[in-house]
Amino acid sequence: MQPKVACFILFTCLSTAFAQPPGGPGPGGAAGDRIWQRNAFYGEAQTFDACIGHQPGNGTYHHHANPVCLRAQLGDNIELVRSTRIGDIYKEKPAPYAHSPILGWAFDGFPIYGPYGYSDSKDAKSAVRRMASGYRVRNITERTSLPDWALPIHNGVSQQLTAAQYGPKISTLYPIGRYLEDHEWVQSVGDLDQYNGRLTVTPEYPQGTYAYFITIDDKGTPAFPYIFSGQFYGTVSGGTARTIPDSAADYFNGTLTQAASTAPALAAWSIKNSKQTALVTSGYEPTTGPKTTWPTDVPSGVVISGGSSTPLLAEVQRLRFTDSTVYMNSNGLGSYVMGPWFAMDMPGGVFNNFPSNQSFQIQLPRAPVAATTKSATGGGTQGIWVNGVSMFNAIDGASYSVASGADAGGPVVVPSSVHVSGASFEQGPSAPGSLMAAFPMFGSVLATSTETASSAVWPTTLGGATVTVKDSRGVERAASIYYASPGQINYRIPSDCALGFATATVKVGSSSYAGALNIRNAYPNIFMANASGLAAATLTRVSGTVQTSEAVSQSPVDLGPATETVYLVLYGSGIGDQSSATATIGSVKADVLYAGAQGTYQGLDQYNVAIPRSLIGKGKVEVVLTVSGRVSNTVNMNIK
Repeated sequence: MQPKVACFILFTCLSTAFAQPPGGPGPGGAAGDRIWQRNAFYGEAQTFDACIGHQPGNGTYHHHANPVCLRAQLGDNIELVRSTRIGDIYKEKPAPYAHSPILGWAFDGFPIYGPYGYSDSKDAKSAVRRMASGYRVRNITERTSLPDWALPIHNGVSQQLTAAQYGPKISTLYPIGRYLEDHEWVQSVGDLDQYNGRLTVTPEYPQGTYAYFITIDDKGTPAFPYIFSGQFYGTVSGGTARTIPDSAADYFNGTLTQAASTAPALAAWSIKNSKQTALVTSGYEPTTGPKTTWPTDVPSGVVISGGSSTPLLAEVQRLRFTDSTVYMNSNGLGSYVMGPWFAMDMPGGVFNNFPSNQSFQIQLPRAPVAATTKSATGGGTQGIWVNGVSMFNAIDGASYSVASGADAGGPVVVPSSVHVSGASFEQGPSAPGSLMAAFPMFGSVLATSTETASSAVWPTTLGGATVTVKDSRGVERAASIYYASPGQINYRIPSDCALGFATATVKVGSSSYAGALNIRNAYPNIFMANASGLAAATLTRVSGTVQTSEAVSQSPVDLGPATETVYLVLYGSGIGDQSSATATIGSVKADVLYAGAQGTYQGLDQYNVAIPRSLIGKGKVEVVLTVSGRVSNTVNMNIK
């Protein structure tokens, strides 16, 4: 049985992205002129994992913005959309909201809450809503002056800059928002002050406290300044603890050493997973899942930094305290799965820095005070999340250099392209012949017009763009293109590409935008019909000599009478040179009657899977394929 694919499935899935592509890290801002400091969420987002975390070469895993996986663990108004091979995808829950928990502590000792607080800062009975940042993008056409909030962190620099201090012209290459100073704080815009906090009552502080808040926009996307801005509100007396006084009492050291405290500075820490081994998923082989040592699959010739060859415990390992200070020890690793990380300019598209044991010993004041003279947050660790993971601010280590006419320091930020599966929209390895989707990075424009291939034989030039794949042997081949637009190209990797690291280059006129590929013999991906992972598939019912077909929808599938057999016909890409597969539906083994080319469209795979009748009444079930030992992305369906 090999029914043909319904055309609407192919067209819908190839021309619609259900996830945005991900967008190197490090403390600093010391390079360049240090006036126009690059925004980490702009320059480093390509290397964030699903938890919005990553690490520089020294292995300090950290978050610059909204720590979604920690929030999920703490129940902070967030819900799981679906799980993927490269991490869990979350979204904000709809109202009504609960007040956010304490997510971390800044080095001035004040708490950092999630995005939700009381609408009336003085009334704990008032409605809870999202705390809006007071920052917005400046309405400027030239970068010739500094915003008010940034003046204290630019010592000796006047607000009106000299020509030698101007930033780059605003353009697609240097868009507004690329630099911290592209933002202004306006008192009437949001709920929070210029430090990204406010004086407020909270569940932990019914009498009131100063508190910072994580900021996101109404779509759940991190909003500048993300955690806190250029200065601390309080006097900074926290940081690395060189010595701990003998008088410090243990509060937690593997177990609670005394009765649980109601003091927020002790009670807010995440210790329930402290005996759990930290887990990391590698970008080289995401299908092998998370590992307790990492990385374990580095290809020959690739240079990495960080990593761990022995299992490490996650979260806070020890808490001690005196009347004035809390002392925290951790390995700097979360108990959620970290990684994988990707970068368009590194071998195979994998970001080659990995987290390592940081052996943090941090001290924080128990009675923080507002600072008369505010101090700059700087780069690097500025606080600690309640699970013992490092907290960075919005600095990414680079700033604009007038002399060179470009940014200096920090990660590489050049116009380029990022390449994902055209079926799952996940990053990771690809197989020869796979359908892919390319997205622009850092000001690139991938086509001059929007155009779709007019037949099943796709051209090698579309919308003014071409895609060339250079394989590990140095052979270049033109890829066939299905869809082209300035913001997305869907193409097929040539089926005769050699295995190994490759480069895919989108060329538009005189401009070229490269991205890295990691080509393996097989890497199965299944098409999805929506962001929740509903299978973009058909059902074929066979009853005697009668055969009917219908599209899979959110409605529960009726498997019919015992005399009827129902087949799930899945469409995907990445089977490579393989011709067999295994499948599970709802964790139950299901027979795969056919696995291979769909036949009409090159690069499109088809899997005919018999749905086990033992699944009747199971409701929503997950569907997973395995090809050549590699599992596919997970899709789902409903069974009546």
